Amino acid sequence: MRPFLFHIGSMGVPAFFFTIMVGSLVGTFYAAHIAKKDGSDPVVMLDFGILAIISSVIGSRLFHVFVENPVYYWENPIRVFYFWQGGFVSIGAFMLSVASCLIYLRWRKLPIFKNFDIVTMGVPFAIFFVRAGCFCAGCCYGKPTDFFLHLIFTNPASTAGHFHPGIPLHATQVYAMLNAVVMFFVLHAVRRRKRFDGQILSTFLMYYGITRFFIEEPLRGDVDRGVYFNGLISTGQVSMVVFFLAGLFIWHLQKKKGKQ
Repeated sequence: MRPFLFHIGSMGVPAFFFTIMVGSLVGTFYAAHIAKKDGSDPVVMLDFGILAIISSVIGSRLFHVFVENPVYYWENPIRVFYFWQGGFVSIGAFMLSVASCLIYLRWRKLPIFKNFDIVTMGVPFAIFFVRAGCFCAGCCYGKPTDFFLHLIFTNPASTAGHFHPGIPLHATQVYAMLNAVVMFFVLHAVRRRKRFDGQILSTFLMYYGITRFFIEEPLRGDVDRGVYFNGLISTGQVSMVVFFLAGLFIWHLQKKKGKQ
């Protein structure tokens, strides 16, 4: 695998950081395309993209610093700024992106769920490219397995190659990428039959909450992301429960408003 795409002097450009940027751009322009087809303002989606790129980097870093591995940063706080060494969490990126976009919509007095439905259509692209970055960096790796579909990391610069060199591991990064592809078609199916604002957003939250929950702890092997009760549940799974419940709540709330 290739954790660093290239180097500028002694500083490497992380593949994960690069794929976050690519995923954000592709997802933004696709959402703008959907907005134009739906008769909405595509500029709002472009503004979302700018906010998402900035808040994704900050949010994913802060989540790793304060939630997943705080002890590592307390030992030497300057490590917070060592971006080229990795340490980004997709859940943190999502949370801060949603918060910043929500503030933007309130500020501009724009309909929240209608616009979130549109921007959600671009989310599968962001997830796909983020997991492609995980694939390159060897992070978010799986547990050792004899399953026919597996990955073997040998580059010691990759996280999995450092901890499990030459050992077959569950291809959790690939599973997540395939899950993003399926998600893309599921959201489009919902969009064609949309009955109320918030339906696409709530579908995404419930779908992602369920599918990632079962990719997380049963298959993931990177315990530094935060596992509790002797590995029974992880930080990601707790977050996915919240995602699912939020999606269920939005679905029932907006469906009731739609009928009224």
